Amino acid sequence: SSGINAEYGGCGAFVHGMEDEYSEVRANTVRTMCALSSCGEFGVEAMPHLVDMLNDEIQGVRLLAISSLQSISQNVLLHEDQLETVMSVLEESNVEIRHSLHQLLSTCKLDSLVAVRRVLRGLLDNLKKYPQDKSSIFKCVRGVGDNNGNYVALLAPEMLSKHPYLSQTEPSTDDASYVATMILVFNAAQHNSIIFSMFHSYTPKHYVYIASLLPDLVPQLPQVHKILKSSDATTDLTSITGSLNVIVKQFLKLCQTGPNVGAMSKALDDIMKIQKCSSKIHAQTKYATLLVGLIIQLFKLLALNRKRLADGLHRVHGKIKDLVYDLCLLEHTFSGSVNVCLTAKLTKFYCLQFLHKHISSSAVTVGEVSAYRSHVSEYCISNNVTCPIQITECKHFDLFNYLCSQSTVVSPEIQHSTATILAPQTNRDRVNEFPSHLSHSVQVEAETERAAPTTLAVKLRYPGDREVICQPALRTQLNNYYQNTVFIGSNSWSDPGIVDLAIVSEYSFEKSEAALQRLYGKQKIWLRISDSVQIKVHPRIPR
Repeated sequence: SSGINAEYGGCGAFVHGMEDEYSEVRANTVRTMCALSSCGEFGVEAMPHLVDMLNDEIQGVRLLAISSLQSISQNVLLHEDQLETVMSVLEESNVEIRHSLHQLLSTCKLDSLVAVRRVLRGLLDNLKKYPQDKSSIFKCVRGVGDNNGNYVALLAPEMLSKHPYLSQTEPSTDDASYVATMILVFNAAQHNSIIFSMFHSYTPKHYVYIASLLPDLVPQLPQVHKILKSSDATTDLTSITGSLNVIVKQFLKLCQTGPNVGAMSKALDDIMKIQKCSSKIHAQTKYATLLVGLIIQLFKLLALNRKRLADGLHRVHGKIKDLVYDLCLLEHTFSGSVNVCLTAKLTKFYCLQFLHKHISSSAVTVGEVSAYRSHVSEYCISNNVTCPIQITECKHFDLFNYLCSQSTVVSPEIQHSTATILAPQTNRDRVNEFPSHLSHSVQVEAETERAAPTTLAVKLRYPGDREVICQPALRTQLNNYYQNTVFIGSNSWSDPGIVDLAIVSEYSFEKSEAALQRLYGKQKIWLRISDSVQIKVHPRIPR
């Protein structure tokens, strides 16, 4: 880049490449200009040309231009005339283009107060048109506020609807447009303290609520807590997790004294109360609920009559199948540290040992218990963690003693693999009609966290409880975003009814889990990682 002199038209040499009829030539020109734009002077000259490429007819070239602009946005300002081109492309129906532009705008430094106002209005209009983009737009306004604090401070009275002598009705925190505006204002306030003087009386309360709901998007603002004059304005994750550990350990001690399912179930109610304290501990409470629920399932199986187990009643086998499902859910959807994974494997081993000893020696054989014991030992060695002595010495493993001996059962480091369905939304009033000899297409969009896109699928549950797994080829490669189209067919259901739709993650049983695979009855298991949404369909017989 040192050999290019922008003043004498070095950038102009690429204009012909950008106007070439072949998309490959245009794409390579954009790549080259992006590489050369590390030189600040060349980046300034290249900026308008790269913005023009956002109007290219080929999606791949447009995406490349967006990523190129993002890479140089730290060194140059986005001017008002260039901004109009960016905001017009934001109206596209293609979700990948929209989300990429959101990422670009979140990193840009704007050159005027008018530009900041234009970006916010455009994003709020975008939010109304594409409500499923809420998460991406929230992340975008965080960056806009963070990068343009001084301009936001000048616009703060307008954004906060301040009036010199008229009072303002308190907005609803359920309004996504209001939340987006406040995320922008809060992120700007950390760089310009004058914004705090413009807050309404209710704004600090809204800050606490939005910060607890979206902790990754709202910065810590000590000034707000001074305004509130409240010591409990922020939630201490460590102290709440400590309370959660007390509940779980009390539950484990109760398990050691003897099975009392009624008293043990109270622990689940206590965990739910803890969950209401803060959204930050969602993963920890989910983990504790699942672990406690698994142990309660074991005691319920123990209470069943052995003869009924031997008769092989479907209901009993269904309970064991649910147990296997939850065991896989515990290991596959929770992470954060080696100890979290080890606890999941030890819980699996204890359940295999329990089923062999208390339920049926034919359900889980000695060899299968021994094979999984070896698997746990190998895992401990490969990850350099201490293996429980009962595992290494081939003795009966006491899960309750082991967990009670740990300093923490529920760690603050626990992370949860989740998906949030953005579209479709539950709607029991709208009926989706289609000819019975055809299928009805449903576009599914979801935000994901810590989930590999290649393992995801959509599970449809038809009236009558028939379930179908749909795993079409991925349509996008966006991070933390899943998009696909599934088809609801009348072959599975011919009458009007409600269809449940959820995102699931694939888990294949390992060789050491042969017993679990046999008990579940399938080679792989689909683990639900999202809440389900419901849509109403009506296949009609053509006239």
